[in-house]
Amino acid sequence: MGFIACCAIYPQGEMKAPCSYADWSACLEALENGANDEEVIRAMTQGELAWSSGVANLFSERISEVFSTRLQRCANRMARDLNLGADEITLVRALLDTRRNLALLYRVAIIPAFPQMLREHLSGELKRYAERAHSSLEDSAKRDRSGKLTSLIRHNSLLGYDASAACASSLPMPASNYVVENMPTTARKRTILA
Repeated sequence: MGFIACCAIYPQGEMKAPCSYADWSACLEALENGANDEEVIRAMTQGELAWSSGVANLFSERISEVFSTRLQRCANRMARDLNLGADEITLVRALLDTRRNLALLYRVAIIPAFPQMLREHLSGELKRYAERAHSSLEDSAKRDRSGKLTSLIRHNSLLGYDASAACASSLPMPASNYVVENMPTTARKRTILA
């Protein structure tokens, strides 16, 4: 029921913008599941929300739960991507994929239908997560005496998610899902001849 209510498709193939709590709840369920993120966010951006006292508490709790779930999934995916290999390409891909995911969540956090206080709360949670993750990565990179890891982390900073959000709809979806799920479980050693 949930996803169908939000995903009523117009003849042009667009999702229905949510206008009732049930519609919003269905959109949040779809967002939590990661199904059709772009379409769900597009519909949510066009939606309207009657912010009454009963809806305010329920909706705030629900969006916070969804946000936490997506942030945890983002953290788990980044950790998994970083554990797959220690080469520069894997590190940069993990950072960029994480930044794309953060940009997507930022687009959710600033949806105009949400009251200013909720937008500030969600944006703040996202900023704190990005700062902690970035700081942790920089601390880990200090062990690398060459300085390459620190340079890669700074040049592919997680903190640029809000700038990435402006053009996020034109970017392809993060590759991590495909790479991780379809990658062989045994690591290969690559020898590059110069």
